[in-house]
Amino acid sequence: MIAAFALFLASTDPSMSQAPVRVGVFDSRAIAIAYAQSPAFGQEIQLLKTQFQQAKAAKNDSLAAQLETKGQTRQKLLSLQGFSIGSVSEILALYKDAVAGVAKDANVSTVVSQYELLYQSPEIETVDITEPLVKRINDSPRISAMLDGLKNNKPLPLLDAIGMKSDH
Repeated sequence: MIAAFALFLASTDPSMSQAPVRVGVFDSRAIAIAYAQSPAFGQEIQLLKTQFQQAKAAKNDSLAAQLETKGQTRQKLLSLQGFSIGSVSEILALYKDAVAGVAKDANVSTVVSQYELLYQSPEIETVDITEPLVKRINDSPRISAMLDGLKNNKPLPLLDAIGMKSDH
């Protein structure tokens, strides 16, 4: 009974409050840009091109059309991710161990896009982990320079990004 009362007092005593929950946040555009310039993405696109060329050579017009549509859709998705706030969860799933490593290094409990964090209570502390995540995907100095430009530019609204031409 005394132990239960002590626990109750401890839970109501502000001086015994727990450390804030730390949440790792990242700029999803940076993840998309780093991935689009990575060897992994290059391999993905090369495979799609090879499959398309093989379908054309085999005169499989139906498959060629499907692959062409897939390529166009992939480009549109990349535009939504790189210029707006399109989800990059599928990209980060490819780097699950790296995400876990960055989270551990930053001592954060969870990781979420900064654009998906709509509210946080004062007890939540956010930690920007964009840079270490990007370095795990693509450690090129060129990417680091590109990402500096993101810091001063807000993402396009999704509706505007959807309307963009995909010929970048």
